[in-house]
Amino acid sequence: MAGAADGGLIDLHNHSTASDGTFEPAELVAHAISRGLSAIAITDHDTIGGVKAGVAAGREKGLEVVCGTEIGIAHEPERHLVEVDILGYLIDPDNPELKHALDSLQEAKNAKLRRQVEVLKENGYPIAESEVIREACGDTVRRPHIWRVLSRHHPELRAEDFFNRTSFGGDWHVPKSYSLTLEDSIALIERAGGVPVMAHPGCYNERFAKDGTLIDPDVDAAVRTCAAAGVKGLEVIYPYDKGRPYHNDEPIITKQQLREIWDHFRTLADELGLVATGGTDFHGANKPQIEMGEVRVPYSVLMRLKELAGR
Repeated sequence: MAGAADGGLIDLHNHSTASDGTFEPAELVAHAISRGLSAIAITDHDTIGGVKAGVAAGREKGLEVVCGTEIGIAHEPERHLVEVDILGYLIDPDNPELKHALDSLQEAKNAKLRRQVEVLKENGYPIAESEVIREACGDTVRRPHIWRVLSRHHPELRAEDFFNRTSFGGDWHVPKSYSLTLEDSIALIERAGGVPVMAHPGCYNERFAKDGTLIDPDVDAAVRTCAAAGVKGLEVIYPYDKGRPYHNDEPIITKQQLREIWDHFRTLADELGLVATGGTDFHGANKPQIEMGEVRVPYSVLMRLKELAGR
């Protein structure tokens, strides 16, 4: 996957201001062109709010922009599905069922994170909901928005503590009132003409922080569960050395270990008949350590996804 064959290099995982990125869709396009990419996917969390603007900007500037989204599915620990995300590629942004489901997810997410502000206040960290809404600048309120406000008013609280305690299983965690199961999310993406892909499997490794285990067998079980449910791809190439759980202010794994993770998930994808995809999870200033296109993914990967989508 290191070569630039079949049309150049691409990045299939990028976030805009429609969710928790800091680049407007048109800015993502301009940045991708400056990085020499042939195509990008816009994959905002539980929304397609930025894809039409991105496609329009790409058409004007000569960059292919793939319509995508990243759905946070329901937690099912008994199936090793904890904070698992499913990417949907090549979806129809005008599909009414998809739009309704994502709108429902957004409403539930906004309600969840409003309750999160209340929980913080109950635990001695009061912030104003109105300030969080202003921080979000009209976008869906997410934990990074809350954290930025919280850190201004309570600098003694560490980011690691906030995100750990508000994650699933943490004592400040607030569950969503509505979510999609794995099977529901796959069916929704496919009915919208898209291809479902399991996002960044290495991010779900819960053993690394405990004992340094590089490859978590429970994650492999989750991948197999997703494959059996009908996902068509696995995000193999991903900058884990700059993301969870292998990064803490700076990389805590070597480049060799990064390649071991990639090789492991490529082998698993091949075994299960899944397309091995890749992307950076670019968020702009919200993940400044990650640059768009820094992992090399060839255009041939997008060609395979198009074949699966019947394009």
